[in-house]
Amino acid sequence: MTTTPRRAPPVPAVAGRSNQAGEVNGLPITAAHLRALLRELDALGVQAPEGGTVTVALTEEDGSLRATATLDRLRRLAARGCPEHADAECACPLLDRPAGRDGYTPSAQQRAFVRTRDRTCRFPTCGQRVGWADADHVVPHAHGGATDCANLCCLCRSHHRLKTFARGWRSTMADDGTLTVTTPSGTTRTTRPPGLRPPPPAPEPPPEADEPPDPDDDPPPF
Repeated sequence: MTTTPRRAPPVPAVAGRSNQAGEVNGLPITAAHLRALLRELDALGVQAPEGGTVTVALTEEDGSLRATATLDRLRRLAARGCPEHADAECACPLLDRPAGRDGYTPSAQQRAFVRTRDRTCRFPTCGQRVGWADADHVVPHAHGGATDCANLCCLCRSHHRLKTFARGWRSTMADDGTLTVTTPSGTTRTTRPPGLRPPPPAPEPPPEADEPPDPDDDPPPF
């Protein structure tokens, strides 16, 4: 693994126990979780390459990114534990999605989160490497858009300029990172973060019960 974010297999897959993505099921990511994760990573011999880092991504059941951190930061958090309950295991979260901020420039934690989530330019059909992409405010900051991971996505410089200066382009993004782009002609395209699983199909409606026959339609007796 290198300093450029890319798709990496989950811990159970690396260990040969599963081919499924890791999950945290919406629960707080506690010190106990981090220590258990580090034990598995250490047992597998996962180490940062010389001059680089290892980024660990923790996902929800649907594959949406919940948190990301370098291996070194995970070790610091696990060693420190909860500052409120230093002598006991607790359910306090130590790691989560980076908080929003008031200013225009995303924090280093936000940039790492968005790059790990998006991996490439999110403009439909682009795919430019994330190392060449900007962290774009989907709703422009000048128009009230928050500097928050739910309003930031990776765009290459060409598509960033297109979105910013060309008239008639509209973009919206859901909390899970699903991006919808509408062209000036009204054509809509949606892109999803690579790790996000498609939503389950909607259940089919139950079959309609047969209506009782209308007595007026009965044939006359013979």
